[in-house]
Amino acid sequence: MKKKRAIGMEFAGTMILAIAVVGSGHMAANLSQDGGIRLLINALATAVGLAVVIKVGMNTSGAHFNPVVTLVMVILKKISNEVAALYIAAQVLGAVLGVGVANLIYDQDFLNQSSILRDGSNLLVSEIFATAVLIWIILAFGKKVELIAIYVPIWIFGAILFTSSTSFANPAITIGRVFTNSFTGIALDSVLLFVLAQIIGALLGLILAKSLTSAGKKSDE
Repeated sequence: MKKKRAIGMEFAGTMILAIAVVGSGHMAANLSQDGGIRLLINALATAVGLAVVIKVGMNTSGAHFNPVVTLVMVILKKISNEVAALYIAAQVLGAVLGVGVANLIYDQDFLNQSSILRDGSNLLVSEIFATAVLIWIILAFGKKVELIAIYVPIWIFGAILFTSSTSFANPAITIGRVFTNSFTGIALDSVLLFVLAQIIGALLGLILAKSLTSAGKKSDE
């Protein structure tokens, strides 16, 4: 029962996060033609969504809501391979459903394939950087949910505004964003490199956390 609840939480939390990301994209487009204001609205809504789902989900599932977070927890032997696979499946499905719901909320087709190509080495470096710091923050604070629920949203809020990729930093949400025609979308052809960059960033974040903090050491477990 506990495992089912955890998987359900990963599904629901990622779905809510996807609705926040894509729904705010639709709302921003309705409110303003200014790109900066649109991005600010999206960043704020994403950060708020993250803060809520992390706080709600931490005690049930660990509040991963992100396959690279789950991957790092497997490497640290905090969850099993079986549970990790179920988490990742729930995260991806939740993200796709959340994007579909966000589209419906704004009177769009349930799933619309994005045509926004996001390529270039600068975007890949951006995703590596954004994801590495995200993982570093999570591991640095460990089980201190109050701090994770503050600093992860703050980081993502800032990174959306100051990175060239607008800090996707989440393979599940990246896959989900294939299915929206809002400015938050990403073309299917761009997904593989984004996800690869996010995985590389997660591994670098793990190295940073182990090297510069006590994350992952037995004394902290």
